[in-house]
Amino acid sequence: MPANSNRAWNLESFLDSLIVELDKAQDTLSYKGITRKLTYTVKDVGLDLQIFPQFDGRTVRFVTAQPGDAGSSKISIQLGSISDRQIRETTKEPPSRDDITIEDIEGLDSEVKDSLRKVGITSADDLERVEKKNVSVEGAVKRKIEPGDAESGSAGAPRGVDYANLAKLINQAKRKRQFAPRVASVGLAEGPEGPVLMLSGENLVIGKDNPRGGTSSLSRGMAADSEFPVAVLDGERIPVLSAGERLLRLALPKQKLRSGPVTLSVALDPYAVITVEIKP
Repeated sequence: MPANSNRAWNLESFLDSLIVELDKAQDTLSYKGITRKLTYTVKDVGLDLQIFPQFDGRTVRFVTAQPGDAGSSKISIQLGSISDRQIRETTKEPPSRDDITIEDIEGLDSEVKDSLRKVGITSADDLERVEKKNVSVEGAVKRKIEPGDAESGSAGAPRGVDYANLAKLINQAKRKRQFAPRVASVGLAEGPEGPVLMLSGENLVIGKDNPRGGTSSLSRGMAADSEFPVAVLDGERIPVLSAGERLLRLALPKQKLRSGPVTLSVALDPYAVITVEIKP
């Protein structure tokens, strides 16, 4: 067996390091193309490694065989070249700034994240593209999970997974990252039926007058949920007169005008709650 002092490594990190070195060689060629008429470049790279594979049930790592080690396995790596045109034709575009990656989704079991990556789903946009083709994400993911991964529940389903909540978790991540609400000011005005408390800011209510979120799954979900927003002042629910992306108008009970500081909590939607303390 290999000595304990011989550190284990994973294939991805090894290949990344090797490719970076080859990219450096290519960068050097860009300078030599100016100064030399003829030079030499690496056409193909081939490596044969004697290694001991290690598998912990989720990831594979390797330990390089030392001189005299018996029982090692052989892995052969052939690296070829690929042009920018081939990359564009054969790979998907990197996630945009507005996209939500699998890593950004809080509350999603690590086993589910791994299984999503195995079927090529790494972002919320990937999930939406799959859903548009009427493909069962749950079925594809479950087939990539080993039965031994499940400690409880039905066979083939990892512990702590609720696929029905996947869209909810994605919307939570979008609300937190892309459409985080912000209260800029709180004001008081007199309306036809009494005092009106006004909250102004950004991303207060998504899907009603938010032009940026008009076609997103998050805005569609918000627009379809008529229960929100819900406002509570010192434990007492108060009416919401109007709600938009930049302005909330709430009916304020007259007796609250004569009291001390009050706490206002507004559930803007299932994924965002704001709380402010209002002083007379």
